[in-house]
Amino acid sequence: MRKLLIFGLLLLTACQESLQNGEVSPLLDDAIVGGREVDNADPVTRQALNFRVFHSPVTKEDAESITTYYKVSQCTGSAISTRLILTAAHCIIQREDASHRVDIKNGEGQSITYKAAKVAVHPKYLEGDKNYDVALAYLEADLPADVEILHLPQKEALMGLTSVVAAGFGRTDGRPSQPGNSGILRTVELRVSKYAPTLPYFMVNQSEGKGFCQGDSGGPAMAMINGVNTVVGVASKTTHKMELAPGEEKNLCILEGQYMNVQFHLDWILTESARFIMQ
Repeated sequence: MRKLLIFGLLLLTACQESLQNGEVSPLLDDAIVGGREVDNADPVTRQALNFRVFHSPVTKEDAESITTYYKVSQCTGSAISTRLILTAAHCIIQREDASHRVDIKNGEGQSITYKAAKVAVHPKYLEGDKNYDVALAYLEADLPADVEILHLPQKEALMGLTSVVAAGFGRTDGRPSQPGNSGILRTVELRVSKYAPTLPYFMVNQSEGKGFCQGDSGGPAMAMINGVNTVVGVASKTTHKMELAPGEEKNLCILEGQYMNVQFHLDWILTESARFIMQ
């Protein structure tokens, strides 16, 4: 009897467009640059969650077995309720065969999968507006009790945001020729620029060897607001320079990073969250 085998092939290339100088590049497989690796005892492991999508299955047969391979898109997300995951819209794969999931390691280091029953992408993103790169995934079952439910900010509060804690499972180097080391959770503190509650996104400085990169998309920007850990941003894009010195390699992650501003998108997040819960 032939055996049925299922494998995942990790898709490490970022979803990128043809770029002009200084244009932003969307990240489907993002990572933390210049940060520290997080061990299993660190609270960050229960704040930034491994959000992956299995899709585009290909089945191969031989005399001994039937093997199904999947492409796997690596992103990051955060829990805003026991079943709701906040992530980036471009992390959602719009295919019937796509399986969106969160993988969490238990105390023994084993990975436990929580599949999404439903997903929602901001409608303006679907219309082509990249300033609305936010999405929600509603899980089939509650997350473990030790996962931290991050607070959402008040819509128009003046938070005095000057820095955020970034976390994600992506690459550690934005140069295509360098090893990415993705799939490992890392975290770093980043300096905020160009922030206002009424803007759809804010920027973080990545010119000092720290930032997020290919493989961190959807990951939270976190800050302590009034004594509570708050998700204030969703990792979306980075900028890079196109004019290179002779022999210099393009680095996608060394100028600025763009986070979707949770304050600006709060109405949609709350409305969609309530719709999921009521269904």
